[in-house]
Amino acid sequence: MDDLERYGDYNETDDLPPSRNTLSLVLKILTTVIILAVVGVVGVRVFIFNYYPKEMRTLHFTDALTQYYNDQDGDIGALTQSLRAPYDDPDEGNFFCDHLIVVPEIGQLQVCLRYNVSLADSLSLNYGLSDFDTENTEQFSFRLWRNGDESSKEGYEVGRLVYSEWDSFAMYRYCKLVFEDVSLLEDTDWIRLEVFIDGVDKETPFMIAVYENNEDYSEFKEYKPGRGELPE
Repeated sequence: MDDLERYGDYNETDDLPPSRNTLSLVLKILTTVIILAVVGVVGVRVFIFNYYPKEMRTLHFTDALTQYYNDQDGDIGALTQSLRAPYDDPDEGNFFCDHLIVVPEIGQLQVCLRYNVSLADSLSLNYGLSDFDTENTEQFSFRLWRNGDESSKEGYEVGRLVYSEWDSFAMYRYCKLVFEDVSLLEDTDWIRLEVFIDGVDKETPFMIAVYENNEDYSEFKEYKPGRGELPE
């Protein structure tokens, strides 16, 4: 038996009818397209979820910070911290916070709040608020609340809101918040942002821990403003 007879059976796939070869090629192309589409959709969703507009994640110079910047020749000692739990609720996830910046020497705290427009459905379902307008920024109010100490076991409000700016991208709405007169004392273990919404009948506000300096977590990094952030 010559080589052609001995190994001829292994080459049967090369003799498939043209229609079967075409079908196989089409299936391969469709499979590739579906995989690329899924990867693309997941990638876009991840990008949108992690996206914050530039003004929301950079340092905003108020008059007080600009004066301090000039007095210190630019050495303002700004710090940033990754939030351990950047949401108000691990299940609901109504609000998220990120891009914390603090300037301890002048008691300034900046942070960005974000929510999905689907918040309207959550407020309607859980709190009976049927007329919530995701674009109406006037229905929100904010405050900072710190841990208790010897003078107040329940904690107390710190700072005052001096600046807020709103922005949007895709299904998300963002709010840059700047607080001043935030006393960052040694016994300040944590500070939380409290979010109030007009018409929501809720015993406690929506709360997110935006600053921590305690035994469990106290990791800060220096924040260096870019050229585009600096005052003129």
